[in-house]
Amino acid sequence: MLKHLIGLEISPLRSALIFSYIGGLLLIVIGLSFALPSTWVIFRDDFPGVEFCWALASVGILRILFTYLFARGIKKFYYLIILGSIIKVIELPLAGFNESAGFAIWYLILTGIPEILLLINIFNPKAREEFKS
Repeated sequence: MLKHLIGLEISPLRSALIFSYIGGLLLIVIGLSFALPSTWVIFRDDFPGVEFCWALASVGILRILFTYLFARGIKKFYYLIILGSIIKVIELPLAGFNESAGFAIWYLILTGIPEILLLINIFNPKAREEFKS
């Protein structure tokens, strides 16, 4: 998929790491944009709470940290990245369940797409072969 975008062949494992970084950055941006006072956020009453915002930002920071440490060669973070992504996919419908339709739709799309792409790439047989070598 990224071959057509940038013109270079990127392995599925590296693509998964790229999507992990993107997902982490999105979580940080979403969490901080709602946690910090802003005129950009006009539906603050519909948002679950400030604790949820800081939790999102913290999970985003951990996601980026785990991805970086795995890229540096610590193999146990591979499984933490997979576990975090699976937990995030499970959390998606739960987060949007009791919220307004607008919040639920954009949150599911914005944070769900990188997670699904990460899981598709990381469970690719070529990615598992690259991980073992």
